Amino acid sequence: MKALLSPKELAQAIGVSESSLKRWADGGRVRVSRTAGGHRRITLAEAIRFVRESRAPVVRPEILGLAEVSLAMREGDAATAGSLADQLFRYLSEGRAREARGLLTAAYLDGESMAAICDGPLRTAMTRLGELFRHDERGVFIEHRATDIAIQAVQHLRTLIEVPAGAPVAVGGGIANDPYVLPPLVGALVLEAEGVQTVNLGPNTPNDALLRAVEQHRPLLAWLSITAPASMSWLVDQVGQMAGLLAARRVRLMVGGQQVDALLDLQGRHANLTLGRSMSDLVAEVRRARVAKDAVSAT
Repeated sequence: MKALLSPKELAQAIGVSESSLKRWADGGRVRVSRTAGGHRRITLAEAIRFVRESRAPVVRPEILGLAEVSLAMREGDAATAGSLADQLFRYLSEGRAREARGLLTAAYLDGESMAAICDGPLRTAMTRLGELFRHDERGVFIEHRATDIAIQAVQHLRTLIEVPAGAPVAVGGGIANDPYVLPPLVGALVLEAEGVQTVNLGPNTPNDALLRAVEQHRPLLAWLSITAPASMSWLVDQVGQMAGLLAARRVRLMVGGQQVDALLDLQGRHANLTLGRSMSDLVAEVRRARVAKDAVSAT
């Protein structure tokens, strides 16, 4: 991907004249920096922000360094290729990493939020892949390969986001003994799309490691993903302990994943604990945390 674009390059990418692009830049619609020689330059993240907000069609994504979007586009539109989730499932199950990455990137360029992408096509496709082992002897192989491709795609999406300097921080990961890489990574992606810096400790994060991160970074929010806990009683104990430690530090804890229903009673005992079943829930929680922080700062 290109780190910096000229007005001419961005104009070509979205099919408009260079003069129009320069006029938008001079009017503040597109944020630019200047070279030593006075030439306008646009970061890729800013170009993508403008594309999303203006709903400008990207007719030549390869100019942005996003050739995989062109590849996905050549595969056919949604009317002929099925739903986005169906297309993604096909690419993941067939091991087609570039097409999968291009498909999700195209959805983001078209204006879909990261939360909607993760809650929708990505979640649907990965759920279907997780059920393959029941019907296909190759299921474990296909799922593991697809998971690696999905991780690559999520990491790629993260490079399209520019979190502002000085933005609030969130820290998190997967709960201890939980080996799944993708859920905490998706959480980091969605939070970064909300303008939050993240410290993702990855899978199998012990409580003491999360607590150290909280003490060092003083976050707006901490998050934990739960996919395969050791046992329900162990899960309740671990989350309850973490919620208590964070409450003493005035930090909210968001816990999400497949097993959160086991924590419903616990939620009633910890005012700083929120349970989520989707990335949209995580977005709602970080927005509430920001409002609360702003209210405290204003007093």
